[in-house]
Amino acid sequence: MTLTRATKPASSPPWSEADRLAALRAYGVLDTPREAAFDEITQVAALVCKAPIALVSFVEDTRQFFKSEVGMGMRETPMDVSICAHAILQPDLFVVPDTTQDERFASNLLVTGERHIRFYAGVLLTTLEDLPLGTLCVLDTKPRPEGLSEEQAGTLRALARAVMAQLELRRSNKALVESERRLRASEERLQLALNAGHIGTWAWDIARNRVIADANLAQMFSVSPDEAATGAPVERFVNAVHPEDRPRVEVILARVVEQGGEYQAEHRLLPKDGSVRWVIGRGRCDHDEHGRPICFTGVTVDITELKRAQEGQELLARELSHRIKNIFAVVGGLVSLSARAHLEAKGFADDFRQRVNALALAHEYVRPRNAGEVPSGAGETVLGLMRVLLAPYRLGERERFIIEGEDVPIGAKSATALALIVHEQATNAVKYGALSTEAGMVRLAGERDRELYRLTWEETGGPPVAGAPERQGFGMQMAARSAVGQLGSTIAYDWAARGLKVTLSMGTKSLLG
Repeated sequence: MTLTRATKPASSPPWSEADRLAALRAYGVLDTPREAAFDEITQVAALVCKAPIALVSFVEDTRQFFKSEVGMGMRETPMDVSICAHAILQPDLFVVPDTTQDERFASNLLVTGERHIRFYAGVLLTTLEDLPLGTLCVLDTKPRPEGLSEEQAGTLRALARAVMAQLELRRSNKALVESERRLRASEERLQLALNAGHIGTWAWDIARNRVIADANLAQMFSVSPDEAATGAPVERFVNAVHPEDRPRVEVILARVVEQGGEYQAEHRLLPKDGSVRWVIGRGRCDHDEHGRPICFTGVTVDITELKRAQEGQELLARELSHRIKNIFAVVGGLVSLSARAHLEAKGFADDFRQRVNALALAHEYVRPRNAGEVPSGAGETVLGLMRVLLAPYRLGERERFIIEGEDVPIGAKSATALALIVHEQATNAVKYGALSTEAGMVRLAGERDRELYRLTWEETGGPPVAGAPERQGFGMQMAARSAVGQLGSTIAYDWAARGLKVTLSMGTKSLLG
């Protein structure tokens, strides 16, 4: 038999009450209904210890709550009658053989009242961080000078560990339920985003040659959603690609499967309803340690509406460009017609017509063009482009532009962006800068430094510059956007009193775009 008596607690526990209460409340066990798993533990404790009362007791700040009880007939008591509140201050098994003989409990209402509690034995319920939450305890209405036997004490300790195991399981289940709830909410948000963006997801099991896809992708490729969910042959999806685009798509797919890397392809689809849809696919093929392809996953986005909008914009822009060209032609025709009636104006008319024709040629750079279409009669280098664009600003036989320095090739898209910037700069020079006076000049100089190309615009002979404008007008904003967005370059202004200096710094590779 073990005669274990109550001891005085240490001067201060090795934990803080705030941490202990936070840990207790984190388990979410307070004020919960009875559960069979805990009731079975108290029943075994009462049976093994031959006690009429057994409790799973959690000590809060103002009360003790009984998650399970045998023989007590209540679910909680105030803190001032709690023996467990003293037990959690002890390091292990806390035994009070006779409560009437212990000054701490002799006047306790549980001892002096109708409960007649005379014996108490409790084992700590502690967290992995050694924070005591309460006790698993047994009580008797008769004193027990002999305390608990070794077998009873050992069993009570084991049952206390079982209580904590149930608590941890309960908390894990709660966390799992919360994780599942968050996962479902996340999946719902993802699906809403996929639906709103007309995005389909897919995974190609290369070994089985089957594609598992969501409902969005199945609809795009006219495949049954049920079949796509379990895996449809990859040919079902490839055959939905427009015949004119299919060879190109198959080559890209084969290359990524063989070599790895990123997959990206924009192409048309021919759904069963006979319509033509535009999509863009992106994905990646994973390989095993031997370099064999395993799984090809990705997304496909329906961009049909975007394509239609772009086509509408391009059609409108081409129509506008066509009308502008017609205006140039009409102006040139009117000049020629007027010159026939006024022979004394022939020289002026010829010079003016040349300016109009030069402007029309410059317009070739800023109008929308189809892929591969190159402006007619224009140079294929930066300085060559400058000579074409700035020809209309010649004053009689005198050149108003000095174009010199190193030259580099330029592509059609970059030429359009650069033409917009230079055209805006020339317009401002005519209105406010060097070209607004008869003696004004502009020097354009090109300089290459490895992969960087600088084009410098420097005005002289114009009116004094009063400094940088207080705000940027639309033209300057457009020039900045074109420089950064289309040329990948920077544009810097020097508002010197002698004349404006503009430096455009561009990558030589970007210019080839």
